[in-house]
Amino acid sequence: MQARDIMTTKVVSVSPAVSVRHAVAMMLQNHVSGLPVVDDQGRVCGMVTEGDLLLRREVRLTPRPARAPELISEIDLERYICSNGWCVSDVMSQDVIVARPDSEVSDIAESLQAHRIKRLPIVEDGRLVGIVSRRDILRVIAEAPATALPRGDEAIRLAVRTRLRSDLGLTSQRVQVSVRNGQVTVDGQVESELKRKAIKVLVEGLGGIAGYRDQLHVSAAHGQD
Repeated sequence: MQARDIMTTKVVSVSPAVSVRHAVAMMLQNHVSGLPVVDDQGRVCGMVTEGDLLLRREVRLTPRPARAPELISEIDLERYICSNGWCVSDVMSQDVIVARPDSEVSDIAESLQAHRIKRLPIVEDGRLVGIVSRRDILRVIAEAPATALPRGDEAIRLAVRTRLRSDLGLTSQRVQVSVRNGQVTVDGQVESELKRKAIKVLVEGLGGIAGYRDQLHVSAAHGQD
């Protein structure tokens, strides 16, 4: 699945020259927490988000105590500009992470998580063509079909064994799988409670089983890790 399959194409954006108040009004009106900032050529030059505006002077009832000039750092000056700047270009984040329409959704999701951001502009030939947000990723999860297992106990057993080997590297020599009337039983010995839980998650995540019985044992040498 690629970005073009899930991205929002009707993107609300702002110019770097508009006022901060106008940008805030657009966020509230469109129920979004951030806006791409686009120049006259349609190129993304920044992002303005709720997080960029949390320290605004409008929120502070009393001014900050004055500091001696020699104590004012570059960081202090940057914060002052973000807190007091009139236009979007003063407060926006300029280091914008973007993706292409053919970018894999899984890669975009990893970028959102790694950089702790909520949305990723999608650009083509340098111009904004869409946006993918965390909510778009959530829709993918909600609409994903459940894994369908083949019918019959033996077919289910083979399917579970295949997933245990491919996902967790567990062979039939380490854990044994049996199925009766659709109920999956896993027996054997594992190195940790975490691996035991991973097996449970794997099996219970498979659609079409009647239940799961955990008969695994944690190795004594690793049980206290």
